[in-house]
Amino acid sequence: MVVLTSRRIFDRAGCSAIRFTSLETPVGSIFIGVTDAGVCDVSLSEASEQSYRAKFLRRVPEVRRDDIGLVAVAHQVQAYFSGALTRFELPLDLRHVTPFTVRVLRETRKIQFGQLTSYGAIAVRIGSLGSSRAVGGALGRNPVPIIIPCHRVISADGGIGGFTGGLRAKWVLLGLEGHEFTEPAGDCRPSGSVPRA
Repeated sequence: MVVLTSRRIFDRAGCSAIRFTSLETPVGSIFIGVTDAGVCDVSLSEASEQSYRAKFLRRVPEVRRDDIGLVAVAHQVQAYFSGALTRFELPLDLRHVTPFTVRVLRETRKIQFGQLTSYGAIAVRIGSLGSSRAVGGALGRNPVPIIIPCHRVISADGGIGGFTGGLRAKWVLLGLEGHEFTEPAGDCRPSGSVPRA
């Protein structure tokens, strides 16, 4: 059995360079990485530009900042946070994730602004009944959170669930979309009625 490193996965996908930009948002600094095929990364917890570059230099030969070239991408993200955009129209590059994760992410991308669903409901929609934990794991590996709105997926019992960017970020994102959960401190619960898809 051949185990592929992150670098070999990106090589096999034909990715030789990543351009990136960063923004200040209500969930803190975020970095956005783009290949020639589309947005491949949104990082909500990277400490610095240096650490962001280092993360990708282990995978691709070239990583460079390109604020001007990525202005349209940055504009859509800023428009989302200002309430002017409810659906992203950006090409995505998901070549470096597993086929199961791609299925989960494609279904998750269909969740409309302001709607919520559960991990189990996503499992049913992709024809994998009983795999809500696997769905949660796939969403935990979502390379493009916010753009693929994994924050709109919550626990079946109404709890906020998990989020790779941290529960506070998920709480802020859900608040921007009109949902009220108690402030993160353990397992967040809805403050009022929470509509679910």
